[in-house]
Amino acid sequence: MNPQSPADAQQPDCLVRTPRPVDYACMADLAEQLGYECTVEEICERLCEMQDGNRYTVLVAELPGGRIVGWIGAYIFRSVETRSCAEISGLVVDRSVRSCGIGRTLLHAAEEWARSIGCDAISVKSNIIRDRAHCFYTNNGYAHAKTQKEFRKNLSPKSGLPYGNCSDVKNDDCI
Repeated sequence: MNPQSPADAQQPDCLVRTPRPVDYACMADLAEQLGYECTVEEICERLCEMQDGNRYTVLVAELPGGRIVGWIGAYIFRSVETRSCAEISGLVVDRSVRSCGIGRTLLHAAEEWARSIGCDAISVKSNIIRDRAHCFYTNNGYAHAKTQKEFRKNLSPKSGLPYGNCSDVKNDDCI
């Protein structure tokens, strides 16, 4: 029997896989832990728009027994002025199992996806107040590249919608 290192001893086994409709409620709950309220229907709509595996990946972390404890999303960022690269759009691990290696496992899976489609770099934007996340990314080989401000403009004629509404796009294959 091989002795486990302390890091191995506290790292729960998890399966990283693509999400299923039954996972959407857990994904919405996890998004709320990041401060983003969304519904199961919104998760469904968004995932339906992200089906092209050469442009997007979304993965969940599932513990034995089926509990979803994290997810990561990434996409290909393209611009005129820089080379294309993968960018992490979101990463969250349930607060009850943080610092157990699940985030690292999800991060490595997204990095592997990026490599598999030919990317030679991956980036992530992290809110300036998320010091713990900054340490996580630094500890996983990410370097602070720049600090910037983000500006948004609501394009929706309806008031109360924070970043516009694309709900007119429907996909009956969601559920």
